[in-house]
Amino acid sequence: MFYSHNPFTFVRMKYIFFFMLCVCISLELCAQSPKEEIRAVWLTSNYSLDWPSKSYRNSDDINEQQDELIDILDKLKAANFNMIFIQTRLRGDVIYNSEIEPVSPFIRKVKNTWSKYDPLAFAVAECHKRGLECHAWFVTYPLGTEKIKGKENNSPTLKKNKDRAKRYKGEFYLDPGDPKTNDYLISLINEIVGKYDIDGIHLDYIRYPDANFPDEATYKRYGNGKNKSDWRRENVNRFVYKVYDDVKAKKPWVQVSSSVIGMYNKIKGSKRQYSTAYSVYQDPENWLLHGKQDFIVPMMYNKDDLFFPFIQDWKMRSNGRYIVPGLGLYQIDEKESNWSTTKIKEQIQYSRQNQMQGNAFYRARYLFNNKKGILNEIKTNFYQHPALLPPLTWLSTKRPLPPQNLSAEITGIYLYLHWEPVGQPQKEKVFYNVYRSEKWPVDTDDADNLVAVRINDQMLFVPVNNSIESGYYYAVTSYDRYHNESKISDPVYFVTGDFNK
Repeated sequence: MFYSHNPFTFVRMKYIFFFMLCVCISLELCAQSPKEEIRAVWLTSNYSLDWPSKSYRNSDDINEQQDELIDILDKLKAANFNMIFIQTRLRGDVIYNSEIEPVSPFIRKVKNTWSKYDPLAFAVAECHKRGLECHAWFVTYPLGTEKIKGKENNSPTLKKNKDRAKRYKGEFYLDPGDPKTNDYLISLINEIVGKYDIDGIHLDYIRYPDANFPDEATYKRYGNGKNKSDWRRENVNRFVYKVYDDVKAKKPWVQVSSSVIGMYNKIKGSKRQYSTAYSVYQDPENWLLHGKQDFIVPMMYNKDDLFFPFIQDWKMRSNGRYIVPGLGLYQIDEKESNWSTTKIKEQIQYSRQNQMQGNAFYRARYLFNNKKGILNEIKTNFYQHPALLPPLTWLSTKRPLPPQNLSAEITGIYLYLHWEPVGQPQKEKVFYNVYRSEKWPVDTDDADNLVAVRINDQMLFVPVNNSIESGYYYAVTSYDRYHNESKISDPVYFVTGDFNK
């Protein structure tokens, strides 16, 4: 049974908060790094917040953009992250070569015909080289501010949508109640899904700005006498349903997720003032109930009693799909709330204790710049080992075949592992995971045994430390785009001391 209101009383909320504090006082008790977990980060292009730091004018600038992204991805991979939300559509502009909307000025300064550079294609390829999933982060209704650098916003997107764009509080928005808004946004999503080997579409700002949004004329035309609040929620729901169905029809393995307000609805008895998803006509519980999301990412950028009770609330509303609390890393900035890193660590720990399926972090720059040592803290305390992504069992439960003929040989200072490719029906993509253990059989449920995940090729070079004589069994599994893992291959055995023999 699902409810539109949280059943927790305020007394219970305080009890949960107290319990959390007792658990988190000693962070050395952090749970072991799990084998399956979403470890995501938002990579923001708008206003050059994360990447790229500057837009390109020429080939040298392009090289700098590419090098910058490679460095970011290398740092995230080294810290065992596994998913990137790359901002693909910003505010009526995009980061790729689109036939519908212009390339963002935060990506490209000068339009040219001499370069085939496509930032999204490059990002997808570089993520996949590192075993990182790349999800296209798609901002929906906002179209930007009224003025840009003191001049009236006259973007091609605004001109194209002049009949369904609303001016409100200094910004432009597509009107969610206009049926042509859905058609327009779906055309962009279909373009992205059709052209790029992305792993997911990640929707953002799928809500109304607030209750005073100027859509009275649209309501009169399309409301059919319905309660206006219900009608607005239906408008957003209709869009979410359509996105999910269209994406799955094109590429069923492409995940659909959404950033949503961190609190679904008011907690009964709470006197605190806070915005909720429901109050801006966003109903993610409905989407989950009807199977129109693979996972949702509540933007839980608060702390204490505006964080911990809502973890419990989202868990209750999940309907078997995945909840990935989004954490506000920007809050550790001295110019923001100047949180200590302990606040973030408590929130990761509490997410794990309540069987959330991972965390997402806003924003990437705080990680790759290691603000207050936060990247090191997360890697040391929580992401000690690589992690697979949780299986999408509602999409597929069929496991791929295990790899065959695993072999090992010394090449320089590396152990070279190689195996035969695994064939899949309809030539579906298969990746590989490598395990290592001193014991046989290798326990594939133990994250300590994971060496590498989501490998694209049928080989891996493993650094060898010949100063310690110990033997290891190596084995490989295959892994499909629904995150189903095969049975383990036959092992190879290697003794480190053999390195010099």
